[in-house]
Amino acid sequence: MTGPAAARSPAPPASARALFVLYVVIFIGFLGYSLMITVFTPMLLDGHGAMLPAATPAARRTFLLGFLLCLYPLGQFLASPILGALSDRFGRKPVLMISLAATTICYAVIAGALGVASFGLLCAGSFLAGLSEANIVTAQSAISDVIAPANRNRYFGYIYMSVSAAYIVGPLVGGKLADRSLARWFGYATPFWAVFGLLVVTIVATLIFFAETKPPEERRRVSYFEAFTNLAWVFRDRRLRHLYLINFLLYLAIFGFFRCYPMYLVDEYRLGVSKVSEFIAWVGVPIVLANLWLTGALSRRFSARQLTIWSGVLTGAFMMVVVVPRAQGAAWATLFLTSLALAICLPSCATILSTAAAESEQGRVMGNNQALQVGAEALSGLIGGVLAALAVKLSLLVLGAIAIAGGLLLLFAGRQKSADRTARW
Repeated sequence: MTGPAAARSPAPPASARALFVLYVVIFIGFLGYSLMITVFTPMLLDGHGAMLPAATPAARRTFLLGFLLCLYPLGQFLASPILGALSDRFGRKPVLMISLAATTICYAVIAGALGVASFGLLCAGSFLAGLSEANIVTAQSAISDVIAPANRNRYFGYIYMSVSAAYIVGPLVGGKLADRSLARWFGYATPFWAVFGLLVVTIVATLIFFAETKPPEERRRVSYFEAFTNLAWVFRDRRLRHLYLINFLLYLAIFGFFRCYPMYLVDEYRLGVSKVSEFIAWVGVPIVLANLWLTGALSRRFSARQLTIWSGVLTGAFMMVVVVPRAQGAAWATLFLTSLALAICLPSCATILSTAAAESEQGRVMGNNQALQVGAEALSGLIGGVLAALAVKLSLLVLGAIAIAGGLLLLFAGRQKSADRTARW
């Protein structure tokens, strides 16, 4: 390996162990986010809910659901490059603490909006929560601070394992807390109030246990204008912009899948919030299993580029297969396979960017990558909502084709670079 990535020295093992608390923070933070898909999908698609008038047509409900689900990642898209740059300047811990405090307040707003059945307030709370969310950016930057490039894919995989574990626990517990048939005082707001309390505890734990990974002597000054315009580097950086584009396509497909398969389950099998929560939790199982062992094992045998190519293609193929069987039981298998493939793809996308970037620009590059990820996530909500309004199955078919295209683009981009080097020689 040549270039700036090769010059970085491995971090002491103690620094790696100190990251454990960060994975716990991510887990707690994403408990709340996992509930949005779990609760909002049946809440808005069910004609008996109070959030929308009973006479609202199904197509309009589907579109409004896609719009609502895009607001949280849209907020992240706007804020991630700024927060990534600011963490390079002021350190990871201050940015994370402020982010967690603001996110906690926003979840109280979301719970309140659900309590009073205000769709406008719910949209505002979701968007503001996205603006305040910096967990993934901070985690990726902190890992880049202390983990050598050769081990980074495995540690990035632990991030998504934490997220996936939240997607198992959150829907299982939250789906039951939102089910009024289990207790009279349960409702759609109950699980969000529970997460609010957990986030308060998380703030205290982070203050006590999270160790700063960005020493003062390694921080650099950034202009605030630069922080607001960091995303322009996605287009200006010739070294990385093709990787940014490919990551965007893969993120669009992967996070579109998370938005659209619950719509498919509700539309195809008429499932309620409790049953949908079980499928959402099930989708998190292979992601946890993959990141506990499979991602690390594959990373020792294959490059991040190879893993990204083939996991991207398989993610798209399996996603398209989800809509083929008519039996509800088949969804357990098809969703498992799709989730397993994308579990390998997600950390590999971040790794190919991180190892191609210089040490001094890790915060900016990871912030830009996170902005692309959540921007794709926001766009996928809108695209999925529009396609699902036409035909729910169509959304999964189109998103699957996009994932395959992303993997093949990376394959052909690598071959083109090899051909160019051969021609120059």
